[in-house]
Amino acid sequence: MPTNFSKLISLYCVLFVLQFSFAQATDYSNLQAILIVGHQEDGTQSAIEDMDEIASVFEEHKIGVHKFYDNEAVWSEIIKVSPECNFLVYSGHGSTLGIDGKTGGICVEPNSVSTATILKELRLKENSLVLFKSVCRGAGSSASDNDDIGIKVAKERVTGYAYPFFEIGAVGYYANNFGSGVYNFLKDFLAGKTLKEAYVNSTSPWTTIEFEEPFPKDSTKSYSIASTPGGGTSTRTTYTNGVKKVEKVPTPKEYEIAYVGNTTFSIKDMPK
Repeated sequence: MPTNFSKLISLYCVLFVLQFSFAQATDYSNLQAILIVGHQEDGTQSAIEDMDEIASVFEEHKIGVHKFYDNEAVWSEIIKVSPECNFLVYSGHGSTLGIDGKTGGICVEPNSVSTATILKELRLKENSLVLFKSVCRGAGSSASDNDDIGIKVAKERVTGYAYPFFEIGAVGYYANNFGSGVYNFLKDFLAGKTLKEAYVNSTSPWTTIEFEEPFPKDSTKSYSIASTPGGGTSTRTTYTNGVKKVEKVPTPKEYEIAYVGNTTFSIKDMPK
């Protein structure tokens, strides 16, 4: 007959096995992700390292990863694989190549890509998710903003970036300007949380959610932006025609995290 000690050891082993089993990442080997890092001057290497961390989250779940980094982020190559991808993650400079010179487009090789070109040439899998990591205007604010741009402008910028992707297969858009923001959001999303749940988790306690309302381009979708209050000073690095400028500037109120999409959208809704 087993002793109490041996019973305790057996129970511990069973619990350890169960805990280990539950800790295993869900296998989504039927899904694929395209990761793009546009050239960012002397910040490029750091951006690549951050993107490789994001890649590790996908790989943990057996999701296929296609990397297009720096001078290998070539548009003609990106659009070859994009129709098979369920995720698109972009890190790079922001662009004002949207409709009528508004926010939109991405900066890759050999030339920046406009919203019109995205609509014409880029395709994603049905029910895909687009994520912007530290992209100027992607969540509202830009590194070049001197003052609080206001919620109206922030909304216009997010709308300009997000809506083209809904025309080519995406149902969700998420942007975060914090270093590990997209990484942490993806951890939640791939663990089964909905788009809205993962967004809300990523906003607390660092930011204040400004609003949540129907998306003007598609009332079946919701959108929301979260802000930081500003105050004090920060170091701003900008590039004009390749010339770097570093300066200390007052920190305005900033719009740092945003999402657009169906609130209940989750990894379960992606094609099997």
